[in-house]
Amino acid sequence: GHTFCADCISGWKPKFSRPKDHQRKRCPLCRGTIPPSQEEVANYKMIKSIVEDKSNIHDYDYETYVREVKLFEAEYGDDWEGNVIEYSNDFVSLPLYVAEAACKGDLRTVLKWLGKGIIKERVNAKCEEGGNTGLLHLAAVTQQRDLMSYLLLNGADANIFDAKGSSVLNNEDVSSKTGRFLLSWGAELFDKGERIASKEMKLGLCDRGGNAAIAKLLSSELGGRRCEVVSARLRGDLVGKTCVAGEYVEESDQYRVTMEFTDESLLLAANKIRRRDRTPRDPGYYVECKKNRLARRDFKSNEACRAFIASLGSDVEESSEVGPDAEVKAEQAAAGLLAELGLGDLEGPSGGTTRKRSQPVPVGKKKKRGGKKRA
Repeated sequence: GHTFCADCISGWKPKFSRPKDHQRKRCPLCRGTIPPSQEEVANYKMIKSIVEDKSNIHDYDYETYVREVKLFEAEYGDDWEGNVIEYSNDFVSLPLYVAEAACKGDLRTVLKWLGKGIIKERVNAKCEEGGNTGLLHLAAVTQQRDLMSYLLLNGADANIFDAKGSSVLNNEDVSSKTGRFLLSWGAELFDKGERIASKEMKLGLCDRGGNAAIAKLLSSELGGRRCEVVSARLRGDLVGKTCVAGEYVEESDQYRVTMEFTDESLLLAANKIRRRDRTPRDPGYYVECKKNRLARRDFKSNEACRAFIASLGSDVEESSEVGPDAEVKAEQAAAGLLAELGLGDLEGPSGGTTRKRSQPVPVGKKKKRGGKKRA
């Protein structure tokens, strides 16, 4: 046998689709057929399950899926099992029962599974037979934003790809509100593994999904983004504070922004704010797991939020759950740190309560099936 680096292989064939005419279909050493990528296999398994379910025969995309299945089988035959190109060795398989639980809003099952392993690895797990659908994808299309927050706070990739190389933001089932949420966490539009940079392509992809509100935000540089005020001649109290940019007013080169923590709405010039995406260290709020339930903590300032997170300690980062002792110590340490910074008059984190939510709508028509766990 022989191996090649991912860059060489990707030069011969695309990662997310079949080889193009000018690309190799055979290994330059053994002349054997270059096997499919893991992403191609995941997509094949998903669409084949759709084709085999005759209840989908009248769906708009059914004939397209039939053609895709035939093309894959003509290209690779039946002997590709166990001979698949994997561009990275960090793939974590998301079990079918966990994917189904996420679709149904069964947070307890999802959180229990996350807590059984290293959470920073499991938050980016993908369901292979569901087209490499990740937990963030499932939480996004079912509008479970507390679960999305929990995943992102624990290291989930805001731009995680499915089997076709599409990011979460490039999913037609993502609502406008969830799209804004993703934008504040730094999400971008990716299609076939490539970042969409042009304004025209961004608008085209969003319009295709019928999400005009997100398309309008993406038509400007900072629309939907979390930003920091860098200058405000008449409002010096706003400098250093964070906001979420909304509509861009082209005539005056201004954004309608909503300040964090106060919800004050105002117009600010585009050159007075700069992008400051939410990160696990600087999210502006916190969502924690308590006895396999999610609870949100709100704060009075970014300083209070960052102090609380910094005080949780490295031990908590490896666990999916914040224990009561760590929580008390974190609040005490956060209060001390705020006092050292001269911000002792700011209130600390407010007590988090578990929110009740209505039963989410199941994911579209595509079946979500989990791949086998890899060694």
